[in-house]
Amino acid sequence: MWAAISFLHVAYMRSTSLSKPVMAAALGCMVLSGCGAQSAATDQPPAGSAVSATPSLDAAHNDPETRFLKLITRITLGCAPDSPDDENAHVVPEPEDLPGWEDAPAPRYGPGETPPGVPNADGDIPVPLPSDAPRPPKSTPSTAEHKPPEEVPLTDIERCGGSEHAKRVSDALRNTRTTSYHAMQKRLTDLDYPASRIHRMPDHAGAPRARLDLRFIGDHLTLEVTGTGSGVTVEAFGAPEMEGVKVTDVERRPKPNTPAS
Repeated sequence: MWAAISFLHVAYMRSTSLSKPVMAAALGCMVLSGCGAQSAATDQPPAGSAVSATPSLDAAHNDPETRFLKLITRITLGCAPDSPDDENAHVVPEPEDLPGWEDAPAPRYGPGETPPGVPNADGDIPVPLPSDAPRPPKSTPSTAEHKPPEEVPLTDIERCGGSEHAKRVSDALRNTRTTSYHAMQKRLTDLDYPASRIHRMPDHAGAPRARLDLRFIGDHLTLEVTGTGSGVTVEAFGAPEMEGVKVTDVERRPKPNTPAS
C-alpha cells in the first residue's frame, strides 16, 4: 500500500507526463490496497468463531473512505491530461542530447574530495558548493509570533477537480434550504464525502459553514461550503499539505475588491 502511495505522490507531482491509463492503474491500486487494509483490520472474526475469515467485499465497498477514494479517482482521472501520442515519447534522451550539455564544465575534484552522489568514507553523500559560496547563517530560535497557515495556489488539475467537486455539491443541494451545520454535514456524507473530512467553521452571517478537506497524497484541494436560503455556495482553495496543518486553521486570501476581515 505504501508503494502505491509513493507512486501516486509522484503521479500528482508529474501528472502532465502520465497517461490516464497509468493514473487509473495507480489510483485503482490505491483503492484495492485500502480495501485490503480495512478488511484486515475490521473483519477479523473472534477467536473460536465458526464464521469464515474471508473479508466481506460488500462491507469494503460500503466503507466511507473506499467510496471517497473511488470518487477522487473518477474526478482526478477526468482532469488528468492525456500523455503525448508521439511514438518516441518513451525514449529517454541521452545526457549529451539535452540542451546546455555542450556548455557544461568538466568537474574537477581535488585530493580527498568525493564526486557528487558518491558516499564518502562515513557513508555521507557530500553536496559540493562553489568556493565563493557564502556560508549558511547559523540557526537561531525564532522569536516571531505563530501565524496561521496561509492559503496556497492550486495546480491546474486541482482547479479542475475543485470545479467538479463544487458543481457536484452545488447541484445536489440546489433548492434546499440549508439552515444548520448538521443538515449540511448529512447531505455531504450522502455524497460520499466522509464525516472525518468535513470540518465545521464559524457561521457566516448566521449561515452554516464547513470546510471539506479533499487533500490526497500531497495535493492541496479544499472546499468551503456555506449554506444559503436556496442551497449552498462552494469555493475551492488550496491548503498546505504539510502534516499537522488543519484546513480550519488556514487563512484565506482576501477576495479582489473585498476588504480583509
